[in-house]
Amino acid sequence: MLGGLPSPLQVVYAGIGGVLHPSRTLYQAIEGRLPEEDGHQEYEATPVLARALRGWPNARIVLTSNRPWEHGLFSVLADLGPDVASRVLGFTYADLTAKAKLGHRGLPLGNADYWRHTRSEIVRLHVGWLRPDAWIAVDDDSLLWTEEERRQHFVQVDGRKGLLDPAAQDRLLT
Repeated sequence: MLGGLPSPLQVVYAGIGGVLHPSRTLYQAIEGRLPEEDGHQEYEATPVLARALRGWPNARIVLTSNRPWEHGLFSVLADLGPDVASRVLGFTYADLTAKAKLGHRGLPLGNADYWRHTRSEIVRLHVGWLRPDAWIAVDDDSLLWTEEERRQHFVQVDGRKGLLDPAAQDRLLT
């Protein structure tokens, strides 16, 4: 281990809304009601992610969600539970706006610059900075992923089901 990180470094870039529970806005727009009205609850698919990662003890998680920015990382970690929270390295917003040395000037992204990027661009920037040996992204935001990324690195989930969808679970495991 170097710097407290396992070697080789394997990273799962994971969203929260639309991945670990239904996206409220998408669910309401399509289903015409809130997810809670159909028995859904926040973080309900967290055990699915924990089970999927059992075979990958070195895999670490970088959260791509806005939740850590909005609610604080410690609050989100508490909601994730110990199995998943213990694997979290951080979240893309904090890393890319405070730690990463990017571009020709070697500076982190500014706040406004971060919010201009799509999820795929944010993950690409983070991968370029962190340089994991292997990575995947699990998200309901499918904008601008390359064909190679879609084949090798991207697990697209239906934002109304997230990882509760058996097809998404199968894709994650394979």
